[in-house]
Amino acid sequence: MTDEIDLDDIETESESESGNDGDWLWRDDIDQSPPGPPDSPEADTGAARNADRKDESVAAEEGGSGAVPHVPHENKDRPAGIPVEGGGSGGGAGRTAEAESAHQETSEDDHQQASGPHGGDADDMTLALTYEAAKRLANPAYVFADAAEWADWLGLVGEVPAHVINRFQREHTIDVDFFSGSGTGPTERLAEIDRHSMFYAERFVLVGVPEESGWAPDGWEFLPLEDAAEKADWQVE
Repeated sequence: MTDEIDLDDIETESESESGNDGDWLWRDDIDQSPPGPPDSPEADTGAARNADRKDESVAAEEGGSGAVPHVPHENKDRPAGIPVEGGGSGGGAGRTAEAESAHQETSEDDHQQASGPHGGDADDMTLALTYEAAKRLANPAYVFADAAEWADWLGLVGEVPAHVINRFQREHTIDVDFFSGSGTGPTERLAEIDRHSMFYAERFVLVGVPEESGWAPDGWEFLPLEDAAEKADWQVE
């Protein structure tokens, strides 16, 4: 079994797919309108339209200012991709100043409404056991499996190196989401779980032995192992 990975250390990147809005093929030598009788007004109109297109193409090739097909917009004379307030036409070539302002207000509202680390509601509970408390469990594998049924995230912290915690997990075949020991103490590791952490929840509980009660940082509840074992029906050696 390989070493466990603290999931909070993993950086995720969002990939956005970009595609062409459309690939246009301009054919000036073919009239795409339905053909009419040879001497009908529709035929004359189609011929005139083709002649205009050819004239525009010739003018463009000779350095002239032939018309280029485009969608007219209010800020067409400003550089695209630069914010309106900076003198550009905004994120899109066709976005007006009013549309740009409305877009920014909507983005700010969405950001303020997000209450969890990934834009949703926070989870219910994050539970951490101390290494010392875990060693006193009669069946650590059962306890962690049981806790996983009602806690959203599980952790294991202690004043021991990370490889000691990893070995304990391998020996008892248990998995946790986060742990201490990689250059941080238990209190520091727990304090890192804030609104920016994937383990953020409405309630934080640390289960340990009485002398470890001072490890719980602000926002965390400390629960003695004996009390937790009695409520959860865990066996303690």
